[in-house]
Amino acid sequence: MARFGAEWGSWFFRFSDGLQKLNPTSIGLFGGSFDPPHVGHVALLQAALEFLPEVWVVPAGNPVHRKLSERADAYTRLDWMQRTFADEAQVQVLDWEMDTRKPTPTIETLRRMRELHPELSPVLLLGEDAFAGISTWVDYPEHLGLCDVAVFSRCGQPQSEPGDWRPAQIDQWQEQAEGSGRIIRVEVQLPDVSATLLRRMAMQGESLRGLVPEIIRNDIESAYGKHRAGTGVGI
Repeated sequence: MARFGAEWGSWFFRFSDGLQKLNPTSIGLFGGSFDPPHVGHVALLQAALEFLPEVWVVPAGNPVHRKLSERADAYTRLDWMQRTFADEAQVQVLDWEMDTRKPTPTIETLRRMRELHPELSPVLLLGEDAFAGISTWVDYPEHLGLCDVAVFSRCGQPQSEPGDWRPAQIDQWQEQAEGSGRIIRVEVQLPDVSATLLRRMAMQGESLRGLVPEIIRNDIESAYGKHRAGTGVGI
């Protein structure tokens, strides 16, 4: 975690000092369009690694609930995530949702994980806004039988009702990882940044230093800037 701590430590709230990672079979699943990736994504993932042994990042080639900017194709966004976490042994970046011919709903990824890794217990990592709309997801509520959810909210942010999910305290959940249908609430200090804001800044020629992973900053600024890199064609 030293690599994360040096770059992102100013935003991260250590809510779990002294907490043991008791559940080696619990794996975080972190999906998204990452259009582009930014420090909010990294901070959320860092917080998840405080109570999970590993996180699998699954970029969406063709998201179900979001329209892409079309500035970066699926494999470019996958590459950005792979480069961002290349030195982090606790993070894997998977290409499970790279089929751009049709959207890949989360339920298909959960079914695939159950088929390939029945010994593991997935935990969906969601922001508060995403969780609020979970009942509209494809084939919901099948998700309840396939995963738990960890919902991350900024300190003081209003929380949506748990709905069909059973609330669980994180320490109690850690003592009994097997199962599904539970919700874990995690309050963290996340940077106030969005992909929409970053795309607008890049279009205006502003630097994204400190707002996106530095290793891919130049690529992101070029992809979302007024002129695409190497083309000289205005967007």
